[in-house]
Amino acid sequence: MVALPEVDRAQLVVRYVRAMNPAVPVLVRAHHASGMEALARAGATEVIQPELEAAATLIRHALRRLALPHDRVLAYLERFRSAMQMGARAPGDAMDLLPQVEDLAVGQGALADQSLREGQIRERFGVTVVAVTRADGEVLFNPDPDTILRAGDLVRVFGLPEQIAAFRAETGGSAPQGPPPQ
Repeated sequence: MVALPEVDRAQLVVRYVRAMNPAVPVLVRAHHASGMEALARAGATEVIQPELEAAATLIRHALRRLALPHDRVLAYLERFRSAMQMGARAPGDAMDLLPQVEDLAVGQGALADQSLREGQIRERFGVTVVAVTRADGEVLFNPDPDTILRAGDLVRVFGLPEQIAAFRAETGGSAPQGPPPQ
């Protein structure tokens, strides 16, 4: 394991270790994305970026609080890390791969008057409903599966852009009217 703060010195260590033993795993820390590729070219088996790992840990804890199944959390973290690594190589392209939060108004569509469980929201669309704001202003944070969606509800969802688009099409609703849940 190489944890030197200077990338150029870490590269020298990686090259030296590779010269001594080409098969040994070499894990290296890099504080910036620019150093990641240089260390990989030098022969690092894996380059760890502490800031990325800290973000992944925060995301993992947040998703667990939203009661996502463990396998879904791990799959999301894998997509997150992949997108961030792609972002280091091609700025701008990775942002479309990251989940987003969007507020959607429920219309008279197929999901009105169904519970989240009956509508199989998570299973069918891959989104997580993180809040429901009723027409009377009542806000249900982290609603349970038996929460019934009503026409006029404002639903805050978390998911990938294409998942949110599919959910939007099914809600039969429109862009939200009024302020989002706080």
